[in-house]
Amino acid sequence: MRLLSTLKNLVIRSERKRRRILAGPFKGIQMDLSLRDQSQLYLGLFEREIYPWLIRLSDGICTAVDIGAAHGEYTLFFLMKTGATSVRAFEPDAGCLRLLQENLLLNGVAASGRLDISASFVGDSEGPQRVRLDSLAGSIATPCLIKIDVDGEEERVLKGAKTLNALPGIRWLIETHSKELEVACVKILSEEGFETRIIRNAPWRAVVPELRPIPHNRWLAAWRPTD
Repeated sequence: MRLLSTLKNLVIRSERKRRRILAGPFKGIQMDLSLRDQSQLYLGLFEREIYPWLIRLSDGICTAVDIGAAHGEYTLFFLMKTGATSVRAFEPDAGCLRLLQENLLLNGVAASGRLDISASFVGDSEGPQRVRLDSLAGSIATPCLIKIDVDGEEERVLKGAKTLNALPGIRWLIETHSKELEVACVKILSEEGFETRIIRNAPWRAVVPELRPIPHNRWLAAWRPTD
């Protein structure tokens, strides 16, 4: 598969340009993409395994929180494909934040009154450029879907959300970056009354891998059956 990736990089130029995503929940959303490393997003294959859960958990939400918004595909999905009245995006990386803003502009939603963007890190402590989700609990309207992709800090995010998790209608979609973190996240959520489901990577990833830099990388969905 590395050979195929190498051949693709030889054939496809690395230029970024405006492209409209072709399939999946992000279909029709415009983003500044390089097909050399974002072809799966363009084709609707990027993180394809979680699409049914994204649709299910975002149904009827009032609030969406995108932690680790990166280039903005999930933030744009929440703004353009759901009825959420409040969308909060957290992205501390300056380069990603710039691309996020550009992609919001491409879709005409950069000035949306529904959107709030923060460059703070989300975790289990408060401080300069650091915030806990519990600080938002009083202003969150539910149902609320929280998506997390924070490259190994997912357990800390959950530890900073105990008050928030006491609210009805909280839903989670979390990318886990090690087996140990996956176990820790499931434990926290199960103890707080959530049903959890590990979203396993599809068998066809053997042919169309996402070429992640770590051996364990998959998603976890959580919700309360009574909500």
